[in-house]
Amino acid sequence: MPRLDHINIDVSDGARMVRFFAEVLGAEDGFRPPFDFPGHWIYVDGHPAIHLNVAPRANDFPRGMVNHVAFGVYGFEPTKARIEAAGWPYRITDIPDSEVGQFFVEGPEGLLLEVQFRRERPARG
Repeated sequence: MPRLDHINIDVSDGARMVRFFAEVLGAEDGFRPPFDFPGHWIYVDGHPAIHLNVAPRANDFPRGMVNHVAFGVYGFEPTKARIEAAGWPYRITDIPDSEVGQFFVEGPEGLLLEVQFRRERPARG
């Protein structure tokens, strides 16, 4: 069965993007093979889920075919505290008729990161 292995993002400031994923997801910069171009592999739960290619450019890429990237977390309050402590702009939304809530966090270089969390399913009247 296929599974999503990783996302690959072109960035101009690798260190800033690494810090963003560490602050929001608790992810870690880890081993990356010695490719002939600069970059980072960001590990989520021990897996290199985010690959960053560092390529200088003057402006942010506009959002295009990929609107945003989403990860799931456990624990609303710890996640909210981590995002607020880091100072990244965010908003919270809910998926109607579900127990899923969402943080949408605005990251560096125009990246929009969705962080999903579970909450009690609303009672139906």
